[in-house]
Amino acid sequence: MNLTFEGFLKGYCRELSGQQSLSFRKLVEQATTVAPRVAEPLFLLALAQGKAEYVLGLSEGSWMEESYRGVLSLYGQAGSLASLCTEDKLPNRYANVWHAYRGVKEKPAADRRVNALMRKRTLEALEESGVTRYGICRALHLNKGNVYAYLAGDDSKVSRKTARRIMEYAEERGTQEGAGRSVRVAG
Repeated sequence: MNLTFEGFLKGYCRELSGQQSLSFRKLVEQATTVAPRVAEPLFLLALAQGKAEYVLGLSEGSWMEESYRGVLSLYGQAGSLASLCTEDKLPNRYANVWHAYRGVKEKPAADRRVNALMRKRTLEALEESGVTRYGICRALHLNKGNVYAYLAGDDSKVSRKTARRIMEYAEERGTQEGAGRSVRVAG
């Protein structure tokens, strides 16, 4: 997934405003009345699209105007939106929008790292319990190709939730085996 900051801002503005329109006029109206949380991503979107002066004009006389002027000044000094968002001078409410974007953008990589750790534990539990990969697929109703690829090292083949289900199943079977209970090995 190649999510851009501008793409994230569009979705975030829609989500926070509760409307599908990305009309700056409508978003400013929402921010000043019922959806104040949209104010920061709205202005960052305006910066990304070169419409900051327009949005600043729409916000004239509102509680957002002073904040927008300050961020516009910082943007002029930073030279780019990415530089602005990584600076310590950016007010927290704007920086939080950037952090939310980074969290969404980096989630797949974080999931792969966590899946790799769970895969290691899963393989150890499988070795202890004697449960086969096929047995896991049958018991958990999972796609055999994806599970086999995941257990062979492709951490992108299953979600974090599925990796956790596989690990917990393998560990549970290993615990039962260790307690002297018989475990039916499928396949």
